[in-house]
Amino acid sequence: MVILLSSEQSTLELKISCSKALWKLAQGSVSNCRTLTETKGMLCLATLVAKEQGELRYNCIMIIKEITSIAESDDGFRRSAFTSSSPAAKAVVDELLRVIKELDDTKLRVPAIKSIGSLARSFSAKQSRVIGPLVARLGNTDQDVAMEAAIALKNFVSTGNYLCSEHSKSIIEFEGVPLLMKLLNSGDKSTHPHVLALICYLAQHDSNSNVLIKAGALTALQTIDPEVITEYRELETLVPHTISKLQSYLTVEQQQTESSTGIKQFFTKQSKAVVATIGGRLKLLYKGLTVYIPRLVKKS
Repeated sequence: MVILLSSEQSTLELKISCSKALWKLAQGSVSNCRTLTETKGMLCLATLVAKEQGELRYNCIMIIKEITSIAESDDGFRRSAFTSSSPAAKAVVDELLRVIKELDDTKLRVPAIKSIGSLARSFSAKQSRVIGPLVARLGNTDQDVAMEAAIALKNFVSTGNYLCSEHSKSIIEFEGVPLLMKLLNSGDKSTHPHVLALICYLAQHDSNSNVLIKAGALTALQTIDPEVITEYRELETLVPHTISKLQSYLTVEQQQTESSTGIKQFFTKQSKAVVATIGGRLKLLYKGLTVYIPRLVKKS
């Protein structure tokens, strides 16, 4: 079927039929997905996503989504199929990113974003090019796209990703926090649990605390609707822990500010005292000279 899918002699109708069949075969099957990646299946899919339109392109993206979904749950398969040195894996990722960045089509963007999110543990810290397009989609007017972007980014910064700290820095650098706060304030409520979870994971790293507090994340977490937390179990422990962490950071910052202010005041007082002492002694010296010099003049 892969051969028929990439053959120039195959009609569009035949290619569509083959893509539908491969999509079904890939669903939940490690062995079938492995066969697709071990043959020229991945390169074929990347090429078709780049060149084709309509149903055929959509089906090919859905096949990729099934393959990446298996890769997310099967470490061995992910490591073998999506190595950084694999031309096929690179071609697929490049096409997914192109869809996310350039194609204003929710039907294509959502599975493409899901696929990148499923591969979150495959990307090194240097591959921040993957983070940028996802952060940008947090500001998408289509709430389904924005929500999928939040879910995908959560995979990059959750504790299960050993590069979570590095990826969280990339999200901050790409100005992700203002977009997250905007989603909380004006976005669809269905996105809120995922946005809140992403904020909580970002807050696990002290270097991000100041940015989050300034953006209003602490206030947002403190005033969240309790129903959101009870409906989304992940938040039951994440939110209280994050509130506590940000409050602690805020307290330390205040203490440091107060300490710094105290030190400045101390040195200001000390310097004033020194100046006053020197000034007083100079006055005494001047007085003495005004008395002593005339006497010397008379004696001479």
